[in-house]
Amino acid sequence: MRLIAIAIGWVAGVFLASVTKIYSPFPWLVLSAAFMLVTALLWSGRVYRNLALALLALALGGLRYTGVPLNSEIAQYNNLGGMTIEGTVVAEPDVRDDRVDLRLQSEAVTRIGTTVPTQGLVLIQAPAGTSIGYGDHIAVTGELVLPSESDTFSYRDYLARSGVFSIMRDASVQIIDSGQSKTLLRVLFDLKDRARQFISRSLPEPSAGLLTGILLGDERGLSPEISEAFSKVGASHIIAISGFNMAILSAVVLRLLARAHVRPRPAAIIALSVLVTYTILVGATPSVVRAAIMSSVLVVGDLMRRKSYVPTSLAFVALVISVINPNILWDVGFQLSFFATLGLALFATPLTQWLNTRLNAWFPPTIAVGTGEILGEALMVSIAAQIMTLPLILLYFERLSIVALLVNLLIIPVQSYLMVIGLAATLIAFAFLPLAQLLFWLDMLLLGWTLAIVREFARLPFADTAFKVDSRLISGFYLVTIGGALMLATKPNWSYRLATFIRRRIVLTTLGLCATAIALLFVALFISRPDGKLHIWWLDVGHSNAVLIQTPAGAHILVDGGRLPSRLLTAIGDRLPFNTSQLDLLVIAQPDPFDYGALSNVLDRYAVQQLLTNGQPNLNPDYQALLARISPENQMAVTNGYTVNIDDSTYLEVLYPQHPPQITDKLNDSALTLRLTYRSITFLLPSDLSTNSQLDMLKHGEWPLATVMQLPNHAGIRSLAADFLASVQPQAVIVQTDITNRLGDPDPDTLSLLGDIPIFRTDQYGTLHFWTDGNRLWASGSK
Repeated sequence: MRLIAIAIGWVAGVFLASVTKIYSPFPWLVLSAAFMLVTALLWSGRVYRNLALALLALALGGLRYTGVPLNSEIAQYNNLGGMTIEGTVVAEPDVRDDRVDLRLQSEAVTRIGTTVPTQGLVLIQAPAGTSIGYGDHIAVTGELVLPSESDTFSYRDYLARSGVFSIMRDASVQIIDSGQSKTLLRVLFDLKDRARQFISRSLPEPSAGLLTGILLGDERGLSPEISEAFSKVGASHIIAISGFNMAILSAVVLRLLARAHVRPRPAAIIALSVLVTYTILVGATPSVVRAAIMSSVLVVGDLMRRKSYVPTSLAFVALVISVINPNILWDVGFQLSFFATLGLALFATPLTQWLNTRLNAWFPPTIAVGTGEILGEALMVSIAAQIMTLPLILLYFERLSIVALLVNLLIIPVQSYLMVIGLAATLIAFAFLPLAQLLFWLDMLLLGWTLAIVREFARLPFADTAFKVDSRLISGFYLVTIGGALMLATKPNWSYRLATFIRRRIVLTTLGLCATAIALLFVALFISRPDGKLHIWWLDVGHSNAVLIQTPAGAHILVDGGRLPSRLLTAIGDRLPFNTSQLDLLVIAQPDPFDYGALSNVLDRYAVQQLLTNGQPNLNPDYQALLARISPENQMAVTNGYTVNIDDSTYLEVLYPQHPPQITDKLNDSALTLRLTYRSITFLLPSDLSTNSQLDMLKHGEWPLATVMQLPNHAGIRSLAADFLASVQPQAVIVQTDITNRLGDPDPDTLSLLGDIPIFRTDQYGTLHFWTDGNRLWASGSK
């Protein structure tokens, strides 16, 4: 248990460092020294010793995370135009339908006729059909950019965790030396490629693509229709090499050896040898090696027959892997493999024993034993793995399969035979293809059954449903599950006394818990009350406008919303009181999809009392559908001179446009320009107002003086008129932009107009929070 405590502390330290963003090693060194002293003082007590070791591991985990690179040398060339990079391909090429992805370790960059040495990983997206191998020395030409972000997935963060901070799309590739690396890994990749060819030549699609995915972890041959079907029915774990697949393979080998009366120790050695051979065949990529190690832990744990061995060994595996690369803790594949293996260790045996007990009570012994052998693997093993992986699937994919249990019950029993026959056929194909062909045809029957079941259930309209769950609930589930498993394993005296107390005073305990929950709700309601200050947030929702306002009396206003629903809803939900279900005012500055695209999802969650627009007609169906969801009597087209008196000393003025725009007018020429005032502090929100309209506002005698100004059009090229800036006289400016935007915003020439005015940017500070009591002003960022 000591090793488990150390692993938990280490992981907590890594996560804490990532959340607090304390990248300086000094605080963690001080903390480590302090916890070393605590550990020495508490070493005599067993419980306190484990706690002290966990705290020390926490500090060391935070210290290790400070060594994770936050950028690379080559990344300094992002968004600087065309260039040529020389380097070596350091990973197996990822061949897609429309491109080939290459991981390039850069060595030199040539730009504007000058070549300089450089370092850092780059993701190269080459045209489809490009023939490149691992270890090739190549030169690539194109534009280097920062990876992008979408609504629910940050490709930038995903690549950064593997040390990639730059991407080159549509690159032109030239091979300089294709024979540079004849390493073991190159040989393994060549073997994997030959195995892939054997399968594709011996089986038709989609059977060939499915077997390639199951055996080699290569899903590229599966059509989007097949992949989507597996996802809808909750069977995606079948087509990706993970701890679950490896566990099935090792379980089949052990079962066959047991029937051949092979003793446990030699059987375990043979099973481990099969796992090693399989790992080599599929290329020994890091994800496959991790899955093989975790499955090996199950094999050895079964041999040793110690309940604590598997959790302790898994903790050791997670500790070692995260010491090498702390970012692996965020890898979805690692998380799924780890928790699937943990689920098998914690729940497979108890569930199987429970099933056998029920079957023995319901059926004669012969039927009970046979049914138990089938369902024990088909149902109980699947449930054991999915108990621990389903929360992750809900968190990352936000889908819940209604038919997953039934589908897995139907297809899991054949997977063990499918894998063994397919693996045997693939290995035999290297020596004698005709015999292998017969085995491939036999395997096609099992592949056909799997495909038929998955496709038929995927066609059901209720096969899956959207299901979003708070990440804090997921964390709570794992804390309770893992904590409960630890208490069952260690059985500390305090947990026994607590359980006894609860059992003897169940009514009192229940009332106490209910009272505590109610008290916490009242505390939350008290904290969420208006504080008499004006709060305004420029939300970090990408390269779009989205401003959330809470007035001193507690009214809530949303100005635009961007185009990324999940990011917008999360940003709003994190800042509004939990019991708020309405927005008092919604403003759409202009009918631009980049600014209103996410608002339909907002209407699913919040009722809108009043909508303000500039009245410009727009025939976009999405815009029309959005307006149709709000009662016409709650909509108003406004122009210059309209004022919303929100509450005491707080009002919102419309400064532009001067008259309702026509359908043919440019969107940016008529964007609503708002000024929010609370006593002596004012905020100017010009949306994407063009420079011509900025000057037109001044021509009509409008004086847009403001304390804080949002720069129009994301501070892009020629987006700010100097006379307009001089009229506003801001003490601070806001730029809502995204670091991955391809426009180069904010433009350096535009920023140069600001002089010494402080600049707050969402791409640097995250969501920007300004709040004021009407006389003083405070600001902070979420990063």
